[in-house]
Amino acid sequence: MKIIFTLVISLFLASCASYSVTEQQMQEYLDDRSGFERTVGVKGLAHANVKFENVKVGIGRVADDRVNLDADSKAKIMIQGQSSQLLQIKVSFSAVPYYDKDEGAIFLNDLNVEDVDIQPNEFNLPSKQLLSPIIEMVGQYLLTRPVYRLSDEDFKQSLLKTARPELLIKNHELVIQI
Repeated sequence: MKIIFTLVISLFLASCASYSVTEQQMQEYLDDRSGFERTVGVKGLAHANVKFENVKVGIGRVADDRVNLDADSKAKIMIQGQSSQLLQIKVSFSAVPYYDKDEGAIFLNDLNVEDVDIQPNEFNLPSKQLLSPIIEMVGQYLLTRPVYRLSDEDFKQSLLKTARPELLIKNHELVIQI
């Protein structure tokens, strides 16, 4: 009887030993939580008010082991003696996902800037001095917040939270498995 019980429990746990996070699930998670507005620079001299609005997610599309994120930002740049300018900044990042057991969440590491598109293309500003902090601010925001958190209310997810799962990318999904 003990053998049958052990076998049944083993089969049950084996069926619960992985959970896949799709691009859509990650997108919905980030849609509910992404977005901020900050100011960088020195007010009165040169500063930018940055509004980070949304992120588009791809899993394993840029590289097999990376998540790609396309972030949209608007920046109102003001320099003393010049009229303010409004820029649309689209930055494409790629990063390696990892699972943090203490948080029960997936975070990003090793963030790379893949592409930057700024509209309008021509503006009368010292671009690198102002745009680098804006891009760095968005990147730091993405690195310090989870891109997905396992739920305590879902039985399979709560079981995985207590284990030491491995995180893999398969078929454009993040697979958390024991």
